Amino acid sequence: MSEKILAMANPMLCAVFAVAFFVLWRRETSATWIVILAATYASRAVGFFVFHFTDNPNGVAAIVTMHVFYSVSAITIVWAICARNRQSADLKTYLLISVLGLALIVGATYGSDYNARLYAANASYGLILALGTQTAARKVEKDFLDKVILFLLAMGAFQFFVRPMLAIIVEGSMTAEQYRETPFYALMVVWLALASLLMAMALLAAALTDQMNAMREESQRDSLTGLKMRGPFEEAAIAMLSRAKEQNVQVGAIVADIDHFKQVNDIWGHQVGDNAIAAFGDLLGSTIRTTDLAGRIGGEEFCVLVWDCESDPTTGLAERIRSRFERLPIEGISGDVRLTASFGVAAWDSHEGYGKLFARADAALYAAKENGRNRVVGEGWDNPVDATVDVAEFAARQEDDQPGDRRSGVRGIATA
Repeated sequence: MSEKILAMANPMLCAVFAVAFFVLWRRETSATWIVILAATYASRAVGFFVFHFTDNPNGVAAIVTMHVFYSVSAITIVWAICARNRQSADLKTYLLISVLGLALIVGATYGSDYNARLYAANASYGLILALGTQTAARKVEKDFLDKVILFLLAMGAFQFFVRPMLAIIVEGSMTAEQYRETPFYALMVVWLALASLLMAMALLAAALTDQMNAMREESQRDSLTGLKMRGPFEEAAIAMLSRAKEQNVQVGAIVADIDHFKQVNDIWGHQVGDNAIAAFGDLLGSTIRTTDLAGRIGGEEFCVLVWDCESDPTTGLAERIRSRFERLPIEGISGDVRLTASFGVAAWDSHEGYGKLFARADAALYAAKENGRNRVVGEGWDNPVDATVDVAEFAARQEDDQPGDRRSGVRGIATA
């Protein structure tokens, strides 16, 4: 009876963690790596249950079932950790290892020695975890928790290679039924329960930390554009420049402002003005890379720091944003009217801070405004761009309309 109770420890523990990860995933369904972990511990629970409680653990059906669920557990935990690090797990290779392991295991069932099967099974799981550790190690950060997870994953791979040898050295050749009756088996049950607990707690801590960071990040974002607000943006910008100085990486700065924005509010109302700001923010977010930093630093003013980018490519990025924005339809504004934006670009000097960098980019933006708007002005680059029917022209035409609602002439404007 005590052996049965002890055997229940691993499957029950894994089942609890499977439920815990599933609940955490339901709180943030975009974090797919968490639901993959739920599958990891659910698969491991089934594998443990089959091994501990099947009447014939040496039968082909039981062996295949256990190997499938243990393999799924090994593959998915590597997959989850890589997904959290935004890495691609080599799932095809892991599946191939699992299939080859299954072939060796099934072949070994027709022999009288259980040891060959033990080696084949554990070696396949260990190899999957070892390759996964190698992949995850390429992107491990300085964060202590990440290092703990990587260490536990490596230890998991190591114990799969060592454990079968220890079992054979300590207990000798034996069947699965005999193995379940040995003191070594009881020790392994306790060890596996402890290892599962440590890894699960580390992964739970990582999931909770990520969710808290996401909540903090969300609180720092402008509700209209989804970009960082000015204060958090400036803090992140200072940190980015500090990191760039350590790594000797160039950074470009773009400051942008929607042209004639006051007239947009006056003519179409503040809701349409909000639509324009939201559209510009969406355009920035979809154009820049994940390594770049964007923020709304004023009413209709935005700033972007471009990571690892020289002056000319930064200017090219600003021009692409400018060109796309002048063609972008804004909800509530007539299709024959174009909103435009002006841009100032500056290249970071490693001897200056964020304040001076922003001031130089802002001065370039001012030059763009003074020289006709709807253009990009950078260091040594100034290319005027003629607007189509812009807001200023539309406002001038509105002044010539009959008195009344200033929005009455919207449909009468000809397409430029």
